[in-house]
Amino acid sequence: MKQILTFLSLVFMGGAAYAQCHADLGTYATAFDQIDARSFGFLDDALTDVKILGYGEDTHGTAEFTLLAKELMAYTNAKHGFKVFIIETGFGEGQYLNDYAQGKTDDLDSILTKHNSTWRYQTDEFRELMNWLRAHNEQNDDKIQVYGCEMQYVVSDVARIRAYLTKVGSDYKIDGFEKHLWQSMDESEKSDYYIAYAKLKSYFIENYETLVSASSEREFAMAYQHVMVIGQFVAAVIQNTDQRKHDLRDIYMAENIQWIMYYEGDDSKGLYWAHNAHVGDWVDNGGYVDVAGHQLRKWYGYSYFNLATDFGTGQFLAFPADANQTGNWKFETFGYESVLENSFSACLQKLGDPNVFVNFREARANGDLGPFLDVEMETMSGAGAQARTSQTEVKQLGKAFDGIIYLDSTNQINWGQ
Repeated sequence: MKQILTFLSLVFMGGAAYAQCHADLGTYATAFDQIDARSFGFLDDALTDVKILGYGEDTHGTAEFTLLAKELMAYTNAKHGFKVFIIETGFGEGQYLNDYAQGKTDDLDSILTKHNSTWRYQTDEFRELMNWLRAHNEQNDDKIQVYGCEMQYVVSDVARIRAYLTKVGSDYKIDGFEKHLWQSMDESEKSDYYIAYAKLKSYFIENYETLVSASSEREFAMAYQHVMVIGQFVAAVIQNTDQRKHDLRDIYMAENIQWIMYYEGDDSKGLYWAHNAHVGDWVDNGGYVDVAGHQLRKWYGYSYFNLATDFGTGQFLAFPADANQTGNWKFETFGYESVLENSFSACLQKLGDPNVFVNFREARANGDLGPFLDVEMETMSGAGAQARTSQTEVKQLGKAFDGIIYLDSTNQINWGQ
């Protein structure tokens, strides 16, 4: 009986995998060779009325996904007037990166050492991206602004608030908030954090006119947003389960993106770069609350266009999948030498030359393709901070994203000095 069930399972899986490609899908596919802004003409019409382009990366430890972010920013700026670049880092940390992009400071290494809590930006590829942004801004009057949208670690937000208070001549002292969201805290620490935040918020509200007169409305708004990010951090810290923290993290990411776009003006357009899990119009990341991408879809409708990424072969860096259980938080190299036959990744590989873009939004208008795109798709398994437990994963990419970019061969990130 066991052998029969195994055989039937293999037949079923084989049939399901074979259905991962559709004869009409090629109509909506554009193959390209180089990861270069000049290759992205396939997005010309798709982004005509788009305010936010969500770009999801399949792994954090892949060099090409950072290079793709750089070239997408170059393309959307030149072709569509995008001037806001939002990345998956702390809101306060993003302000220090923006200082470098605007030429206000010259020491990128110091920023990445002192004001960056994210390992994925300690790379040669990210330095290349930041240096391109700086060079672009030096040569153009319309600057690209860099922002973070996260609230997991608010030390940099505290530092920006302190700098603002010093500038306006205030003697208000702000202390605490040294830990990050995932560190252990006893109830007294959580209480101290909440009280410190509540007092800080009250100070800003009660002294609004004085603070604005000593700076400007815009400077006050930015400083007060740092206060709000600390409030988001406190709200997540007091949750009793990690899952609730994950849920709130995504909600606050979306709220911060909305604030950024409002702050930059009605005509602003932005590129939002994060993991696929945070960009999709779905429930993902192990949670029960809609992730940032779905929040953005609810707010912006089809003015939010989201791109997933997938890859075929190559290597990437990540922590082991069982790091939580073993305590082995050391980076390892993972990768694939071939693409699983009959998977959706294999379908994309066949459409590519060697890379490909598929416009799911247009394809959904095809009566035959709509139901096909709604089913789960099997792709080569990527990674967030940790590798997955299997070489493939099954998700509703065609339903959650407006398009996908497949890169046939990739390499692991290169650590900077």
